[in-house]
Amino acid sequence: MSENLENIITKGFHSWTRNLNICIPLLTNYVVQLTVMFFAAIAAMLLFFGRNLSGIASMDEDELFDLMSVSIMENLTGAIIIALLVFLILFLIDAYFFAGAVGMSQNATANGDASIADMFNAGSSNFINIFLANFLIMLMKIAGIIFVVPGAILTRNYMEVLESTQFTSGIMLLLIGIVMWGIYLLIFSVVLAIVLYSIVIERTGAMDGIIRGYSFFMDNKFSVFALWLVIFAVSTAIAVIFFFAGEVIALIGSDGLNTIWSLGSQVLILVTIQPLIMIWWTRLYMVRTGKNIHIDELLTDTWSSQGK
Repeated sequence: MSENLENIITKGFHSWTRNLNICIPLLTNYVVQLTVMFFAAIAAMLLFFGRNLSGIASMDEDELFDLMSVSIMENLTGAIIIALLVFLILFLIDAYFFAGAVGMSQNATANGDASIADMFNAGSSNFINIFLANFLIMLMKIAGIIFVVPGAILTRNYMEVLESTQFTSGIMLLLIGIVMWGIYLLIFSVVLAIVLYSIVIERTGAMDGIIRGYSFFMDNKFSVFALWLVIFAVSTAIAVIFFFAGEVIALIGSDGLNTIWSLGSQVLILVTIQPLIMIWWTRLYMVRTGKNIHIDELLTDTWSSQGK
């Protein structure tokens, strides 16, 4: 079966309207991660302040800062352990529910309908590989810091001589390095955009998924980049609308409305835009790799004559 990008976007939208439950793993992930961070914050407060916890309310800003500084230094090992544990738990949770959402998107694309059982099956089968792939991709992104290193070193070496030519050159080199790192991350996000989807759809390992994702991009450069641009445009438009809506609410001056809008806008994105984006990427991969695709008879007549 062959579909052009317009069909992928349009039919993907139709699949999303038939399977609004794909937002369930995304919403669940959001709630679970907020819960983990809430309890982590409580654990950190107990660790840092301990017996002084009851007296925090009566302290001024200077006293609170001094107490925090001393507490963090005294409990630095515990703070690092908590931070690493929270980081690990959040990454694993995100990997599980992301894999579950992709699994639901895959079944919606292949069979027309997705169920919560698809989420559990895909999540439990792929979350370790998604976690490992995310970790490797994060390391590759961090490797781009090499663009910043020369400027940072030159700036640090001549920090005491602010008017020196070397310091000015260091600042310029640092700014150029930051721009190059940003471009590196942008290219990286496009080239490996399909990696995590390939891991779930192909039920493959982390390294194999990265290789497959890169190979898919090399074979479908225009389609991947074009879909990335569509998603970027949609996301930017939504962000601008939400920003101005937030500014209007801020002008009203209601803290309660501000909080409700902040949480509500996040939930709205997780219910609408994010599941749709996942279905688009899933359908693109499945169509271009020859996977079975559900044929909706209501749409066949309209698009049967359109090519790749």
